[in-house]
Amino acid sequence: MEFKSGFVALIGLPNVGKSTLINALLKKKVSIVTPKPQTTRNKIMGVYNTPSRQIIFVDTPGIHKQKNALDRFMNKSVEAAVEDVNLILIVVDATKVLYEQIYTPLKKIDAKKIPTFLVVNKVDETTIEKIYPQIEKIKDETAFKEIVFISAKKRQNLDVLLELIDPYLTDTIKYYQDDDLDDKKINNFIVSEIIREKALYLIREEIPHGIGVKVETMEREGNLLNISATIYCEKQSHKAIIIGKNGQMLKDIGTRARQELEKIYDTKIFLELWVKVKENWKDSTGLLNELGFTEDDI
Repeated sequence: MEFKSGFVALIGLPNVGKSTLINALLKKKVSIVTPKPQTTRNKIMGVYNTPSRQIIFVDTPGIHKQKNALDRFMNKSVEAAVEDVNLILIVVDATKVLYEQIYTPLKKIDAKKIPTFLVVNKVDETTIEKIYPQIEKIKDETAFKEIVFISAKKRQNLDVLLELIDPYLTDTIKYYQDDDLDDKKINNFIVSEIIREKALYLIREEIPHGIGVKVETMEREGNLLNISATIYCEKQSHKAIIIGKNGQMLKDIGTRARQELEKIYDTKIFLELWVKVKENWKDSTGLLNELGFTEDDI
C-alpha cells in the first residue's frame, strides 16, 4: 500500500474541544485539557501513525480578541498554523450557535484556498433536531468539503473523520518516526503545560486567566528527575490563592502535576514549585520569550 502523509490544522473559538479531539485521535496526551477556555497557548503537533499513513495534527490557540502581547502571539500562531497544510478542520461546539462559531475562523482562512471541514463536536450533549436547521443554513452559505459530527470526549465517529481526511494526504514523506509523540518532545514545554493545567483545574474561576509557568531546572539524579518550576501570576491576591491556606493548594497542584509527569516520563520525580507575582506579565515580551512564546515558534 502506498504511504501517504500530510498536515491537518485545527482552528476554532476557545473551548470547543480542539485539544480533547487531538488527544482522542492520538490516544495520548499531547495538548492540555482544562474546564477553562484558551488553555492551549502554543501550537502543538500531534503525530498519528499507521504503517501506511501519517497525519500531523496542528492544534492552535482559540481565536479571540487581542488584549495584550500574549493574545497577539496566540492569534499569530493560528495564522501560521494554517499555512502550508493539506487540510483545515474548523471545530465547533454543537451545544452553541454554529454559525457564530465559524464566522471568525472563516475570516482567517477565507483567502487561503485550502480544503476545509466543519467538525461539529460535543454531539453527545445535544440532539440532531437542534443541530439540523443550522447545518442546512451552513451548507447553503459555505463551501466546506465535509461536515462531520463527532464527540471527542466519547470518541464517537473519530474513525469516520480519519477516513474522510485520508484523500487529502498528498505527501509521501514520513516526517516523524513512529515513536514521536509531538514536536516539543518531553521537555520543558510539556512540563510547564502539565503544571499549568493542574493549576487552572484546581483554581477554576478564582483567578482570571493569568497564569504562566516557567521550568527553572530539570536534572536527573540516578532514577530521580528533579524539576523546579515557577508559577507566574499578576497580583498578590492571586499568589495567595495559588499557595492556599498553609500551602495546601500549591501542594495539591504539585502532587497532581508530579503524578502525571511520572506517567509521561516513566520515572520518579521530585517537583518543587514556586509562585511569583509579575504584574502585566502577559505584556512582557521578555518573560513571554522565557515562557516559550517566541517568534521562532510561529
